[in-house]
Amino acid sequence: MGLSNRLHDVSGDSIPLLLLAVAAASIAYLRSLLLRLLPLSLSSSPADADADADPEPSVGSGLAGLVVLADHLASNRSFAFASCSSGGEGRRAECAVCLCGLADGDRVRRLPCRHVFHGECLEGWLHHLNLTCPLCRSELAAPELRAAADRRIGAELVAWLSHH
Repeated sequence: MGLSNRLHDVSGDSIPLLLLAVAAASIAYLRSLLLRLLPLSLSSSPADADADADPEPSVGSGLAGLVVLADHLASNRSFAFASCSSGGEGRRAECAVCLCGLADGDRVRRLPCRHVFHGECLEGWLHHLNLTCPLCRSELAAPELRAAADRRIGAELVAWLSHH
């Protein structure tokens, strides 16, 4: 009887405030964790980085891969299939995602590995965070580009967190 009276005393407006407080506390914790860990990674010398034969991917490497892939897709727009077909082999080209043939005029995208897919099919493939070619499984973001993006994102994150 006493417990039910206390439950009605809680306003419905306090729930969003509670969620906001939990989110702010989580961000503050992540910020302090990053600021504690980043000086350790920044203090290591380039010789130490070369000594690691198989370095562990950093936390931001997945984000860096997405950034590089987004840059590639933004610079490599879809185009009509007829402009890239060679027609020399007599074999009908096929999209490896939907397994349908590529017809003249279809909007397609070419990946860095030179494989061609329907634009919508490739976007669906990437929507599921598959960051490899659907056909040959080669990485869509080159490791050196991903490493450069990872460094850039890390520096931007540190700068942003130090201002907040």
